[in-house]
Amino acid sequence: MPDILRAILLMVVGSFLFMLADLFMKLSTQTMSLGLVTMMLGGGMALFFVGLMLRSNTPFFDRRYLHFAMVMRCTGEVIGISGVITALAYSPLATVTALMQSLPLLLTVMGAVFLKERVGWRRIVALCVGMIGVLIIIRPGMAGFDFYATLTLVGVAGMAIRDFGTRIMPKEISTAALSFYGSVTIVLAGVGMVVVTGDWRGPVWTGMGHIFWLVVVGSLGTLAVSTAMRLGDVSVISPFRYVRVVFGVGAGVLVFGESVDVAVIVGSSIVVGAGLYSWTRERKLALAQA
Repeated sequence: MPDILRAILLMVVGSFLFMLADLFMKLSTQTMSLGLVTMMLGGGMALFFVGLMLRSNTPFFDRRYLHFAMVMRCTGEVIGISGVITALAYSPLATVTALMQSLPLLLTVMGAVFLKERVGWRRIVALCVGMIGVLIIIRPGMAGFDFYATLTLVGVAGMAIRDFGTRIMPKEISTAALSFYGSVTIVLAGVGMVVVTGDWRGPVWTGMGHIFWLVVVGSLGTLAVSTAMRLGDVSVISPFRYVRVVFGVGAGVLVFGESVDVAVIVGSSIVVGAGLYSWTRERKLALAQA
């Protein structure tokens, strides 16, 4: 199978696994504290990647791990998990999933600002339209406004920093190593949440089961997406991450009995459409320069 097809398949599978991770995360926060869930998630994922590092004889300590990209990725991991897990605990899964689709738009902005990538006026318009879609979903100042949903945007900012760090990561640093250290920082984020809130609620057997599957699908999802990002052309595989909104909305309706209103449907459609248009323009520019 060509590398690009493998990358696309991995992105779709990874998106589905991340949706399952969101689902189990939301279920676990119903019986356990946010900080404890975060600590156990990071600890379980760290053990998973320890196994991968041992199997591939990847060193646990290397001066290359002090690279700025690694620090950037770990920082983004902390911000991302803190924002998303809090939003998932208090907001509908469908809403959180829809807002998370603004990630590619933010990555476009970061590429333009920090890598001096060319962004024409059409893509700037697409970014603005995408922001309108985000505002439609969260409805600031309206009766349906969900404050906790806005924390998803904090999480998205963190994930953008994480993905940007992955993008500029030296090739000699293995996916297992960067994922392991990202997991360690998730543990630290959980410790910080427990210290700040003082909430040690849990664990219970049901919650432990949710945590187990959260760790499994979260680890596999991280591995799949990280491999896809490094295996294929990012501009080709990125649009396939949007299947996550379909998975997320479906899970919200089927598992939690959520009702998806017009604002979420319209807003998420605008965000996805803006992201796809921005990707199309980026692809055309890349082909023209080739």
